[in-house]
Amino acid sequence: MEVARDLIGRDGPSVSMDEIAVAAGVAVGTLYRHHPTKAALVEAVVRQSIDQIAIATRAANDRVAAGASAGLVLGELFRVVARRHADDEAVKAAAASLGGSVPGFDRRGRPRFAARSAEGQAWSAIQRLLTAAIAEGTVRRDLTAVDLFVLLAGTPGPPLPDAVRDRYIDVVLAGITAR
Repeated sequence: MEVARDLIGRDGPSVSMDEIAVAAGVAVGTLYRHHPTKAALVEAVVRQSIDQIAIATRAANDRVAAGASAGLVLGELFRVVARRHADDEAVKAAAASLGGSVPGFDRRGRPRFAARSAEGQAWSAIQRLLTAAIAEGTVRRDLTAVDLFVLLAGTPGPPLPDAVRDRYIDVVLAGITAR
């Protein structure tokens, strides 16, 4: 899955199943047994990434419940998710081009996913984390979860160097910090 994510993120939907199988060190038949079409593989890659983000948001909330600073944990979570963002966006674009479903938000900033889905769980966990960070006074009081999503969407990816992305994340985190 990681190899598929990397190749699709880099080359888009034109990467072949054969190329993915070779890079992953598996037979193409094995790949097709698990994912009968490229669209199914791309959708599985998107789903895995969303599941990983949901796990990370729940773990972040657990850390806050155990006494960690919500603002610090929110910043760490933003950094982790932002680092994956560029490749994930390329993979989501590939999924959409192949007819797959891509979760997200409508034009008003409302989530377009079921509350019990991995996306819904992540969204709720981020809102709880943000509420805790605002309450402790470590982030701006006017910051919303939609703001975080928009800031995340602006994270630069390839072909810009990692240092540019990391600088962007540093500036964003400084900007959301309470004064």
